[in-house]
Amino acid sequence: MTLTHPSATPPPSELRTSSEDSDQKLATLLRWLEDGGARLPKLHIARQENGERSVLARADIAAGEAVLQVPRGHLITLDVAKSSDIGRLIQSHVNPDNEELYLASFLLQEKLRPDSFWKPYVDTLPEAFPHVPLFFDDSERALLKGSFLLTLLEFQGYTLRQDHALLSQKVPGYERFSLEEFVWARLSVSSRNFGLKVGGLQGRALVPLADMLNHRRPPDVLWDTSADGQFFVMTAQNAVASGMEIHDSYGAKSNDLLLLHFGFVASDNEQDEVFLSLGLPEGTAMASAKQKLLGLSSPTARQPFKVPLQLEHASTQRMFSFLRVACAAPLELPRLAPRLLTGLGSIKPLGVANEERVLRALGAACEARLAAFDTSLDEDERLLREETLSYNARSCVLLRREEKRMLRAWSELTRTSLELLRMPRAELERLAALPQSPWGWFDRYVREAVLELVRRA
Repeated sequence: MTLTHPSATPPPSELRTSSEDSDQKLATLLRWLEDGGARLPKLHIARQENGERSVLARADIAAGEAVLQVPRGHLITLDVAKSSDIGRLIQSHVNPDNEELYLASFLLQEKLRPDSFWKPYVDTLPEAFPHVPLFFDDSERALLKGSFLLTLLEFQGYTLRQDHALLSQKVPGYERFSLEEFVWARLSVSSRNFGLKVGGLQGRALVPLADMLNHRRPPDVLWDTSADGQFFVMTAQNAVASGMEIHDSYGAKSNDLLLLHFGFVASDNEQDEVFLSLGLPEGTAMASAKQKLLGLSSPTARQPFKVPLQLEHASTQRMFSFLRVACAAPLELPRLAPRLLTGLGSIKPLGVANEERVLRALGAACEARLAAFDTSLDEDERLLREETLSYNARSCVLLRREEKRMLRAWSELTRTSLELLRMPRAELERLAALPQSPWGWFDRYVREAVLELVRRA
């Protein structure tokens, strides 16, 4: 398999075991866990219509109740992976700082051992990842034209190939694992590991059964390790009625990362972010000085930003700070340089003229991103309403629709704010005094940036 041409991978139907065989493997896993001291008295694993699993409540679960406890001896921790035969070889010959390489390599080692202690767990891991973009066919990838996900996908494929080549070259015996097997192991780890933070359980770990819960925010359960470090514990943070699905959270992730690693897109994702590439305005004064202050490799270099629709977010503050420096007039640079060189936080609005240049630059970046898509937002909405799309095609269209929505929202901020900066102060004050904000999600920006600039002017 070449990661740039995933059609070489067999279709999912050829990679999946029968339902009966899968159920038998699941029963073996549950017996293995319970024999080892795991506690899951109210959990039931069900098969959905699409063949995927979900975890349900067998009986009513109260808030604060422990719903799953997995003993330390049944966790594949970083220490377990590093101290194994293959882990010691990797440490002595490569010693990478990527924890996932150890965990993935441990899975590959144990998968080849018919008498492995971990066989009940390894046997229940997904055999394929048909909904992960790495395995999309050409027609599905074509639906992503204009999306930042294609850049992430290219980097993911490159990284996987490089990591496999390095380990195969440096670690004795590693060449027995094919690229296809290595990719399977890496995706198994990246889509289901937990970050533990207590005592000897620090670092990434694989937790049997806990990794079967589906994602939702806010989740039904929170997880941690017990005070003595002997158990991984999932605790209900709200009541769950008998027969209802129990959800975990995969973290505050943007939609492109959810699709890249987990194979799904969340509609109305409050943690979603949009990618923007920003640089110095063409013909800007003192370009060389600004380049050095901003750490750009050249006056024409671009700086990537991924920003949510949240003005208080650190990445949003960094973006505005970057633009205020990039758009600064020569007389404004001397007072910016000390702040940048000493790292004294974000750059606040400098003045009406500077902020207007900032907004125009931001608006142009949004319009450039929107122009890269072949379809309009209205066309995406129509496609999603028709319900004739395959699962993967729907994920692609949903992802690009959400990107366009965010880009339009940022464009609306720039257009509206430019109009407000030119509005008489009395009229702007009148709008700001209304009981309900006329500016929606960017109300904070208008009040803290636009209104303050107009008052100062």
